[in-house]
Amino acid sequence: MKTPLIIKLDHPSVNLVYTTDWHLTDIPPGKRQDDYRQAVMNKIRFHSALCHKLHGIGLCGGDVFHVKHPRSRANTHSLVEETIETLKTFPLQTVFGTVGNHDIQFDRLDTLPGQPLGVVIRSGAYHNLAEQPIIFKNADESVRVLVESVGYCGTLGALKWLHENGNPTSSPRITLDVNYRVAIMHAYSKAGDRTNLYTEPVIGYNELAELDFDIILWGHDHSRKETETVGNVTHVNLGSLARAAFSSDEIDRPVCATIISFGDAGIKMKEKHVPVQPLEIAFKAADRATEKVRKQEAVTNFFTAMDEAVSDIESSDPKEVLEQLCPDNKPVLDTAIEMCEL
Repeated sequence: MKTPLIIKLDHPSVNLVYTTDWHLTDIPPGKRQDDYRQAVMNKIRFHSALCHKLHGIGLCGGDVFHVKHPRSRANTHSLVEETIETLKTFPLQTVFGTVGNHDIQFDRLDTLPGQPLGVVIRSGAYHNLAEQPIIFKNADESVRVLVESVGYCGTLGALKWLHENGNPTSSPRITLDVNYRVAIMHAYSKAGDRTNLYTEPVIGYNELAELDFDIILWGHDHSRKETETVGNVTHVNLGSLARAAFSSDEIDRPVCATIISFGDAGIKMKEKHVPVQPLEIAFKAADRATEKVRKQEAVTNFFTAMDEAVSDIESSDPKEVLEQLCPDNKPVLDTAIEMCEL
């Protein structure tokens, strides 16, 4: 492995605060209707404030930016500048993280220098752990935590890297004199055995059980999976900081930062909910099919409430019946006629 940089902290424990998949862009993705850029920036600022409160270090699991083309209108100079300014508010004026597939073009890491994240890395505001791992040590140097990663290389590439670097017989835990090892991975993973998501493999926690890592922090998958320990390894896979799409995987979950504290007594972990915009502010109304269902429900409720009134009406013409039921409520009348196709 590459020679780690050693950073000594002025605290009795080494505290790491992790979020992933920020997907910053100046063009709101999906059905977002709010000021998406500032909504995500506010979450990153919350991450920064949490780090300061806990004497912690900020970590990111990749996909800092959303749009892969560097000259896209989504990747404005002001967005890159604000990203740099925001990341410099973190302790050590840096976030330590990996490179996701949205941070490069054509899944090629050699495109990184020309990408928005490449600019942020050169500014010093983002440290690429794939290029240089870090050993964080506490104030009295009794706790030493190695944090390492590999840039995006697909699921099978990530799996190969994990097995090569997590081999207990050649682990750097002894050679580098570290107490704990943390890997940040931008790849699909899940509990159990390996499966496939469409054509892409999904790493199973079971095939990593014997590796010499204490914690693997996962990015790439936006959906939430509960933190789980399998064999030697605890897996953290809580989903993205951003909510980029109107889908259950994106919106029906808490948005969390993971706090990991390494001390003389071992490892302590906690989730911290990140404040988010209410759905009705963040997202446009659901699609037309959902709107139709909502209209149908409204009409059904209306008819249920009108059951008794219907019994007093003698006309057999459905449109005339509707007009008698709601003579002073034209919006409901028009919706009912539309839905009933009268």
